[in-house]
Amino acid sequence: MAPKPPRPTPPLSDDDAALWAEVMRDARALDPAARRRSADQPTMPKSAPPPTESASSRPSPKTAPPPPVRNTPAPPTPGTGTDGRTQSRLRRGQIEIDARIDLHGQTQQQARPALESFLANSAARGHRCVLVITGKGSARDDDAPGFMPDRARGVLREQVPRWLALAPLAQHVVTWQPAARQHGGAGALYVLVRRKK
Repeated sequence: MAPKPPRPTPPLSDDDAALWAEVMRDARALDPAARRRSADQPTMPKSAPPPTESASSRPSPKTAPPPPVRNTPAPPTPGTGTDGRTQSRLRRGQIEIDARIDLHGQTQQQARPALESFLANSAARGHRCVLVITGKGSARDDDAPGFMPDRARGVLREQVPRWLALAPLAQHVVTWQPAARQHGGAGALYVLVRRKK
């Protein structure tokens, strides 16, 4: 069976012809033979190009400012750096706590140096596991008298894990886990201390 001849292309409407002319205005042939072939074929009817706006008359697009760059890294994943058995015992609060520090109620400016000193001393004393109490953050009541809307809740609970990943604290930390309920739950962390050699 012989192949069917191609269907004839229907003639272009004036709009389609104008659009085709606009598209082809900047087109260039790839090789001389193609250029000769296109010269032998009839050209599309030319129409006046649509009016263009000058760059100065166009309104500038509104772009959102880039998000602010946080200078603190994401908190490390709890439990990394130890074997599964140690992680499990730490998560359940089954490793003896050698020392504890309560940062609850302190500002970041007070808490960070206190934590740095505490972990350095714990490492020097050969402690293995310490408890860092951050507090859970107070329940927010926007209508309460004396409420300060610019004061964040649970800042230490969020920041302490980040601090543990940064120098100088990171040199003293093997890993950390949120504490079990009997030791403060979400308002405290177990920290395995890297012992001095």
